[in-house]
Amino acid sequence: MKTAEHSQSGFTLIEVLVALVISSLLLAIIFDGASSARRRARSAEDRRLAVLLGDNLLSNAAAKMGDADLKGMTDGLSWTVSETSLANDARNMFALVSDTVIISDKNQHQLFAGELRRIKAIAAP
Repeated sequence: MKTAEHSQSGFTLIEVLVALVISSLLLAIIFDGASSARRRARSAEDRRLAVLLGDNLLSNAAAKMGDADLKGMTDGLSWTVSETSLANDARNMFALVSDTVIISDKNQHQLFAGELRRIKAIAAP
């Protein structure tokens, strides 16, 4: 009696499953990297907007300030502008004031804090 020898070429089921597991792990790593890159890009954009907004708010603080702090929301960023009197001259005609701007994102992470000191004329009594 003759026995037939079969020459089989191809992959076994185990080899295919191992290849699928390795492929899925690589895809998970790639998607996680893309997701974190997207988050970092959004965070960088928020910081860039915060710096531009803070610079603009400090530039305009003198014209807008009254007795109360200013608060607002712009492009998803919350901001506060406050004025603090630091010193007055002997005749009470001028005051050294500090304008402070604080900008936070929607998670209340501070993105920008700036201060501008200026001389302010005090109204005559």
